[in-house]
Amino acid sequence: MILGLGTDVVSVDRIKEKEYLYSQYLSDQDTEYVRKYRNHWEHAAGFWAAKESLVKALNDKRLAFTKITILHDEEGKPSFDYTPKKGKLHLSISHEKTYAVAVVIWEE
Repeated sequence: MILGLGTDVVSVDRIKEKEYLYSQYLSDQDTEYVRKYRNHWEHAAGFWAAKESLVKALNDKRLAFTKITILHDEEGKPSFDYTPKKGKLHLSISHEKTYAVAVVIWEE
């Protein structure tokens, strides 16, 4: 059973212009990951969208973005290092030059 669904889309340019805000929504591991890429703001925008989607899926605005890290498995599939009190989370992130989008499904 689906307990919550969240989605978010963000302009990559908006993130690129505010790179100084990375420390307010990326964990140290997130920052290390996105900085590996030449166009790191595309990945940072995806991470922002993912964390916003998590807030929406859980309906919990108290989540501290910097305390939640986005991990990737061997195939590159993203997940959170955060586990809700019940159920499990599914995360999908996509980005390209102009926009990043993420979807989170919280299921029982």
